[in-house]
Amino acid sequence: MKKHAIQTLWKQHTFLRPVIPMLILAFVIWGLSLRPPVLIAAMASAMSDTYYAFNPNEPDSSLLFVDIDHESVKTYGRWPWPRDILGKGFEKLSEARVIGLDIIFAEPTDQAKDEALADSLLGLPVIGGIFLNGPRLSSLGADVYDHLLDSSLMQAGTARLVESDRLEAPVSPIRESIPFLAALNTLPDADHRFRHYPLAFWVGDLAIPNLGVQMARLARHEDLIFTERGIFLGDQRIPADGEGAIRLNFYRESSYPSISFTRLMADDFNPSEMQDKIVIIGVSEAGVSDLRATPLGQFPGPLMHLTFVANLLDGSIPEEIGGWKMAAILLFLCLLWLPCLRIQNPWQRIPVYLAIFTAIFGAGLGGYLYGGLWIEIFYPGLWLTLAIFGGEIHLFMESRAGSEALRSAFSSYLAPEVVEKLIQHPESLRLGGEARELSLLFTDLRGFTARSETMNAESMVQLLNAYFEPMTRAVFTYKGTLDKYIGDAIMAIYNAPLDDADHPFHACLTAIAMLKALETFNADHPDTDPLRMGIGVNTGPAVVGNLGSSFRFSYTAIGDAVNVAARLESATKEVNLELQADKKEGKDVPVDYADILLGESTYQAVRHRLPCTALPPRPLKGKSGFLSIYSLKWKEVPQSLLEAHRAR
Repeated sequence: MKKHAIQTLWKQHTFLRPVIPMLILAFVIWGLSLRPPVLIAAMASAMSDTYYAFNPNEPDSSLLFVDIDHESVKTYGRWPWPRDILGKGFEKLSEARVIGLDIIFAEPTDQAKDEALADSLLGLPVIGGIFLNGPRLSSLGADVYDHLLDSSLMQAGTARLVESDRLEAPVSPIRESIPFLAALNTLPDADHRFRHYPLAFWVGDLAIPNLGVQMARLARHEDLIFTERGIFLGDQRIPADGEGAIRLNFYRESSYPSISFTRLMADDFNPSEMQDKIVIIGVSEAGVSDLRATPLGQFPGPLMHLTFVANLLDGSIPEEIGGWKMAAILLFLCLLWLPCLRIQNPWQRIPVYLAIFTAIFGAGLGGYLYGGLWIEIFYPGLWLTLAIFGGEIHLFMESRAGSEALRSAFSSYLAPEVVEKLIQHPESLRLGGEARELSLLFTDLRGFTARSETMNAESMVQLLNAYFEPMTRAVFTYKGTLDKYIGDAIMAIYNAPLDDADHPFHACLTAIAMLKALETFNADHPDTDPLRMGIGVNTGPAVVGNLGSSFRFSYTAIGDAVNVAARLESATKEVNLELQADKKEGKDVPVDYADILLGESTYQAVRHRLPCTALPPRPLKGKSGFLSIYSLKWKEVPQSLLEAHRAR
């Protein structure tokens, strides 16, 4: 009886059938989130990196980056500098609360200058840098070990940290003048972008904090403690991952408080400006700095450490959501997605799907902005994408019988191709169009018909294909719609199907780009006679849309404005002949050439932006009376204008 009831329920509620596969899919994706392959991890990070653009915070004003920048290098020469220069600058920082050095000084230089730097560091609250590379710790001597011991974390316990038995440390006597040492290492994610910040490293049996942690310890007189309940700096909990690294919450690079090292050396610099500042000193000069690829671009290495301190001060270190919490999110999505299967109309399902995608991103962004949470929305988004795909297949299979019935009903009086379109996209067969203002462009090669009589078919096709390539690119570059090729002629539409408020200008830019491209084309084909082209551009109301029959139609435009554009193109040849004749007779001519003719409306729209000249009004075929026409002096238009308005 129970088995029969289950079978009945399964048959009656067909929308329940994909639930089990979707639950399995959720379990698989959850497992993927726990140990993602490199490509998946990179894609997940790239999607959630968009959060940073919404970060409303700025680093605390007590922080300062003293930047050995391009200006400094221009002033004091190529890096590294003589160390007595650095010493003079460091002496100006006597009133700072903490000074972090993102510089190692691992090699000895001139002894007197090394000693001068060491003397300038005496008595300063300075933290020196070590780099976890180079010689083994055991070869550095007891004095280095003792210095590291004084700088290490006292309550690291059995914390899981990145380990190293190698390091580079400052040389004597500089090291003896530095009260504390700290690591300068940061580790990239799978896609080689820097998002996480290791709090500390095991160096032998010592837990050496990273520079930002050491600066915070000294500034706040609190220790970083690893406990079973979590990681704490004083009473502040630090949301770190299983290897003791936090996710940095980046700010806009321009928002980091910084001054050039040259400012320290200025005669009018007052050391009291540094009072109670938390200062980090490092290099940003290109070719010298350890630039780090972050989600917001290339950051100088010192800003990685400063970002951590800033995050501590404003409490904005995000807590990453993973593990069972990610599993709960995926299960909630299963429940949210299930009612979508009851929606029969696919066009009604699409906005629901979009709403769920938007809700996923909104939840991730909201958690980041208001909850201090970091949700890798890639995994819920991946599940939803695959669930939609699977669900749509399920619904398609369920509706297949209905589609066959529809096909049978219409096949007696509609062509099979039309029936298929009707079933899949009924709106695509709607005839007619809409009236709107358009700009129309027509081109034609002069004398090409006569030339084609002397060419074999293969050569003619090759030449036309090579010609059409740059011409078509010009149409697309300036937001045009290629309507059709008519022999060697081209028709293009502007302001349809997509709106373009500046369509007369874009049509004119296309015409200019075409003629410039034709010059290049002729130069690239010296074995053939140069091609010449006439272009007509007109603006006005027309009807545009799918025009034709139910079994064959095309997107095009019709109307008087279209006809005028075509007539303007054909008039270019006659106008140019008249101009040349007048010029031979010694008459003044408004222009030497008229390769582009504009109608009145187009001219009025572009006359203040492009060089145009009025020509004598003339009759156009199929039009009564004389029409005003204008020549666009395309050779006077700089290439920079064309580049500035290319469609992006």
